[in-house]
This record gives sequence, structure tokens and C-alpha cells, in this order.
Amino acid sequence: MVLTCDVCGSVIDGEPVIVEIDGAVLTLCQKCARKYVGVKGVKVIRGPSPIQAAQQPMTVVKYESRRGTTYRVNKPRVNVDRYEVVENYAELIKEARESLGMSRDVLAKVIGVKESVLKRIEDGQLIPDIELARKLEKTLGISLLREVEETQVNVGKPVNRSLTLGDVVVLRDRKEKQS
Repeated sequence: MVLTCDVCGSVIDGEPVIVEIDGAVLTLCQKCARKYVGVKGVKVIRGPSPIQAAQQPMTVVKYESRRGTTYRVNKPRVNVDRYEVVENYAELIKEARESLGMSRDVLAKVIGVKESVLKRIEDGQLIPDIELARKLEKTLGISLLREVEETQVNVGKPVNRSLTLGDVVVLRDRKEKQS
């Protein structure tokens, strides 16, 4: 019998972690279990010896609106500025998906995005962010990210000139206007 994680759906290698979250008993992989350790309302029923909480600090931002209160978890991005998506990403993704015999909707479900988002990426209308590019790399077995080459630009004396109305407006002669 193959056990899969109730949160991410991946096959569980090694011993599963069984937790109770708000009365629901879930079977989790080690990676997902780390996210829930130490969270209020989560009880570890059975699992391997010490599960360590995630190393990266997370902040929860509360938004109030007319529709109610929503929360967003902000995770720090690590080394995002060091990588960029290759220029021919759309062709690479489409060819890899087709060579695996995968339909667009199946791939979208696997990586956790809408099919319309994946279509826009394959059409070259949308550049995937670093996290989505990593998911696509892992799922399709391709390389979409490359390290950014830092170039040094020698800038002369900075110019303290701000944008003026004359920079924006196109001026016309009165004679042209009267004609």
C-alpha cells in the first residue's frame, strides 16, 4: 500500500506523520508536517522523533475589508534576485509537457495553478515567478532558471533633475491651433 500526503499529495517516503488539526486526522509527509509543528490547534498523534519546525520565519498579515477578514502568509524569498527565467521558457514547457503525454489541465493541477494561467505561460504571455518555475522544473524535468549575471555599470555624477510638466506635455504653436 502506497501512502500519500493528505496536504501535498506526494508519496510518503519513510514513516508518515499523523496529526490532528481541528478534529481532522491527517497523514502527512515530513515536509508538510514541519509546517504544522508548534501551530495552535495541531496535535501530533504519531510520527518520527523530533520534527523540527520550518527554519524560515513567516509573518501573517491580517486584511480587513467589507467582505470580512482575510489573512495572507508572507514567507521570505530566498535568493529570488539571483535567478531569472530563461527566454524560451514557453517552448520548453510546452514541449516537455507534450513529450510526457500530459494534458494542460493535468499539469495545472499537479503544480497548483489554473489551466488558464498555464495556457498564458505556454503562449509566452505570462512569465512564471521563481517559485512556479521551480515547480515546473521539478514536474517536467527541465531547466527554466539561470543565475543572473551581475554587470557593473559605471555611472557618472548623478543628475538631480526631476520630471517637469514640460517633459510630459507636447507644446503646439497658436498658429497651428487656429488653422
